[in-house]
Amino acid sequence: MDNSYYFEYLNDEIKSDTQIRPILDFMQEYAIQNQRQIYIIDQPIGERKYTYSYKKAIILLIPKVKLLILNFEEENEEFEDFVEDFIYDLGIISDKYDYNEFLGRSRTWKGNLIEIENINESSTEKVEEVITSNELTGIQGRKAELLISLLTGSINDINRVEGDVPENNLEQIKKNIILFDSQQTRFIFQAPSQQRVTIQGLAGTGKTELLLHKLKDIYINEEDSKIFFTCFNKILSKELRNRIPDFFNFMKVREQIKWEERLWVERSWGSGADKNSGLYSFICHTYNIPFERYSYGTSFEGVCKRALERLESIEDFVPFFDYILIDESQDFNEFFFRLCEKVTKKQVYVAGDIFQSIFYSYGDQQSNLDFLLNRVYRTDPKTVMMAHIIGFGLLERPVIRWLEDIEWKACGYNIEKNNQEYTLSREPLKRFEDLPNSHSKSIKVGVLPEGVAPINGVIKAIEEIRDENPTVEADDIGIVFLENTNSNFELAERIAYEVSNKYNWNSVKGYETKNKEKGSLFISNRNNVKGLEFPFVICVTTQSLNKNTTLRNSLYMMLTRSFLTSYLILSSENGNLNAKLKSAANELNETGTITITKPSPDEVMDTSLLMLEANENKSQYEIVEEILKSLQIEDFNTKKQLHAMVDVMLNNSVDRDKIHNLIVNNLEFL
Repeated sequence: MDNSYYFEYLNDEIKSDTQIRPILDFMQEYAIQNQRQIYIIDQPIGERKYTYSYKKAIILLIPKVKLLILNFEEENEEFEDFVEDFIYDLGIISDKYDYNEFLGRSRTWKGNLIEIENINESSTEKVEEVITSNELTGIQGRKAELLISLLTGSINDINRVEGDVPENNLEQIKKNIILFDSQQTRFIFQAPSQQRVTIQGLAGTGKTELLLHKLKDIYINEEDSKIFFTCFNKILSKELRNRIPDFFNFMKVREQIKWEERLWVERSWGSGADKNSGLYSFICHTYNIPFERYSYGTSFEGVCKRALERLESIEDFVPFFDYILIDESQDFNEFFFRLCEKVTKKQVYVAGDIFQSIFYSYGDQQSNLDFLLNRVYRTDPKTVMMAHIIGFGLLERPVIRWLEDIEWKACGYNIEKNNQEYTLSREPLKRFEDLPNSHSKSIKVGVLPEGVAPINGVIKAIEEIRDENPTVEADDIGIVFLENTNSNFELAERIAYEVSNKYNWNSVKGYETKNKEKGSLFISNRNNVKGLEFPFVICVTTQSLNKNTTLRNSLYMMLTRSFLTSYLILSSENGNLNAKLKSAANELNETGTITITKPSPDEVMDTSLLMLEANENKSQYEIVEEILKSLQIEDFNTKKQLHAMVDVMLNNSVDRDKIHNLIVNNLEFL
């Protein structure tokens, strides 16, 4: 049963009340059948200090419906006090997050946005009637949604969302009010019983954002807790560390961040010379066990396994941390998770991308999941489907990967089968349901004729975006090229020059800065787009698509960066595949579904071949990048010099051992 539509946060006494329980069961069924988000609470869940003694009422929250306070007893003074206190507290929370600038004080909105109903019997018909009679539209509906966001901890930037919704698609998407669904809310606010809590989702389901909210919830409610927030590489950990103070400020966290005392945010490995440079280095220093430096042939899995064995031999072992939060868990191994559990008293939260987990391994990927996020809130469902079609090679033979039914459903798909014909679809999302029909084309596929320069396709896409969206700005667009070739880096330079001349736009190159800049067009290779999002993304491929799993996975990541539309520019080298992909895009845009013939077992690539092809098809640039990443070399100029050295000394070579030795032996001279 899909429980992403229904959430309840209630006192045990209320949940077990014989009058209230049937209504709760009915509302859960109602939410799922109508695919309608419903929250039932008895207090603001994002602000735990507000509690009430009255136990015969529930608060029913449904987007675009008045806040419904349902009383299951005759009205009395205790109930009236509860209502008055609740509205007063909600007003305080509204003021805290500056919502009052748009909503006004509680006396101005309580009559229009809150309805009180007495439910003297367990009448489901009456509850449904109350919902229907209190539907809201327009600006009142938006105000009610903002109140829901306050009560559920899904805080929006009021400066972004205030006011009426414009008719323009681009501006409407920017002003949309974001509410956590039930699974997301459950992850943040409900206390788990197990030590390891695993959450997986597709790109755009908000995994990192949820970890930040979980971090904030722990930090403000458990004053003496010690927390380590980690990920695989230094770049992402630096981004997270820089992001947390801004996030805490936005969420009005009053407690000062006590770095390296209560909160650590660093990469997983670290340096032996700096205790706080990584989780593994911290563990080694804290428990006085040997630190193993990186060396060629040393795996992080082996390092974690040996560290765990050493910790197991310590008598009267005491875990140091209360919580560890892990982002991008697909980059880690099981021994790392066990090591984290060993040094943690309470919970280890593990968040990763289910698509990448399924993509690179066979078997049951869902058996140990606690939270599965398969509703993508960033990207139009049709674009997500196209990304999977390309990522899995579903229109090709052999296909790269075919999912079992349980895996399709885990990725958020609805399946209709007619013998070997599979018709796949995804549920429409709230973020897109109010957009005009003109937004039906969320994925656009174009093919560059032989001999035509890629710059022409890129400029054509930009012109179309500008024509259809008069208010578009440079930073609304991201341009990403798939192949790490010299010609594509030259293409980036040409794009920057052209947009400066034609539109007077500034641009920023992601492989140099790693970040977006306000007012600047973003141009990058595929390696620097994770975590970024744009209303429009232009994905450029200049060579034929092969079965390289790394490239296919990267293209999936690139396509799912968009809010509104993803443009895919294909090379003519793909031959007949181009026509199939264009036809699939048209079918998705017109119907929201795709029909695919299930491949026979011998039409699915063997797992070992997948890995072999992934390694064999890596370019020299990719191999150098992987080696530099493993050596923790991230300075742009240093990387540029090393790439140039390898290109000169080992021209076109893809021998990993030779490249690694050349880099290591020459590092000291740079």
